Amino acid sequence: MKAPPVRFWIGVMIFMTTFTNYMMRSNMSVSIISMVDRKSSNRTPPCKRGENTTVNQKKASSDEVMEEKFVWDESEVGNILAAYFWGYLTTCIAGGILSELLGPFHVIMWTSLASAILTGLTPLSTLGGSAGVIANRFVIGMLGGVAYPAVNVLIAKWAPPVEKGKFLAAMMGNTLGTVVTFNLVGWVTAMCGWAWGFYCLVIFMAVYCIVFFILVTDTPEKSRWTSEAERKYIADSQEGHVSKKKAVPPYLKMFKSIPFWALCTAQFGNLWGLNLILTYAPKFMAETLGFNIKASAGLAALPYLARLICSQIFGIIGDRMRKKNVMSVTKIRKFFIIFSHFIPAACMILIRIAGCQHEGVIVLLVMNQGFNGAVVVSHLINSQDLTPNFAGSCYGIMNTIGMTTGMFVPVISGALNIKYNNELIASTIIYMIGGIVFAVCGLAFILFGSAEVQPWNEIKEDATEE
Repeated sequence: MKAPPVRFWIGVMIFMTTFTNYMMRSNMSVSIISMVDRKSSNRTPPCKRGENTTVNQKKASSDEVMEEKFVWDESEVGNILAAYFWGYLTTCIAGGILSELLGPFHVIMWTSLASAILTGLTPLSTLGGSAGVIANRFVIGMLGGVAYPAVNVLIAKWAPPVEKGKFLAAMMGNTLGTVVTFNLVGWVTAMCGWAWGFYCLVIFMAVYCIVFFILVTDTPEKSRWTSEAERKYIADSQEGHVSKKKAVPPYLKMFKSIPFWALCTAQFGNLWGLNLILTYAPKFMAETLGFNIKASAGLAALPYLARLICSQIFGIIGDRMRKKNVMSVTKIRKFFIIFSHFIPAACMILIRIAGCQHEGVIVLLVMNQGFNGAVVVSHLINSQDLTPNFAGSCYGIMNTIGMTTGMFVPVISGALNIKYNNELIASTIIYMIGGIVFAVCGLAFILFGSAEVQPWNEIKEDATEE
């Protein structure tokens, strides 16, 4: 039986890189539910009022591990959840530049290792109160911010153009990372205490770093595992678009490009919705719908599982459409915006109709993230279309703009919950805003986006800077 090509294993490691990146990002959304002491409020979730919850509360309390809890208000919780994204924003652009100039291997390898160490130190950071946890999460966010630009550089070097849909689908490892994290951290926290929700991730990260160190190189030419035939195939397929020379990204020309800004807008809408589900869904399920930590973790993970499965399907469909020239690449990108942005927008807006029917809420959230899996063939791959030579820098900038949503989505959600005392009206407004942003940003990409290689992608043979 013929062994798969090395680029297959590079795809697997891209999957695991985004998987572990989201483990480090999403674990706090589950852990914080057990870290914060909410018993003093004696507040019954809106969807559980009128039910006899006394027995259930006693059972839940007897199952809990006795450990320190923290009295943090909604504002402090919102800041802790947002801290990762504050740090993330500071390094996205730098991650693209460093990966293009130094290579993605070292950027991903050492930041992943440092993230694991700091995650293991999170329980110690609580000695500084909420401020200590915020500082810890900020630095972890800084380390995580370089991953996606670096992954895009890796894809640009390893992926033949007709296979980029599959490589971008590999980036949906983040969805499985969220699924595993929500369930693993929820289960470990319930069994061993919230501190072990952080420690268990360190073990996982250590194994990943060892495998990454062995398998991954910056380019096919540097890999001892790659055959000469595979190197030639990749090089021939990329000829004319991917240069082996290194150069400073053409920022001025990039910022003057309308397709670039259409891409940034699409990513802004996508990450508003994604960060809303990531940071708010566990809390919404636990404190509004009334699930305990185990049920909340499992149900909150279902949308991400749908996103993982659907992204693979959309990736295959997109690649086949491109190979068969069903329509132009630009039209393919815009067509799939219907699935990645418009349908998820409708699902968020319709959550109000489900009310306290948690089955209906789960179905809508699953549909939201499942259809959003189409991002792998709509806008998420678009930086590779516009500028293969500077895909990392382009992705870093668009992600910096998009990840601003991670700064204020948790804060806005916390403010609305305070204003409306965690009533259903708060979640209605929160999801309604998310749906509107999704739809408007998707429309902007359809009107102004493009998949044509831009003139500023070219690297002059005698130039090393713009």
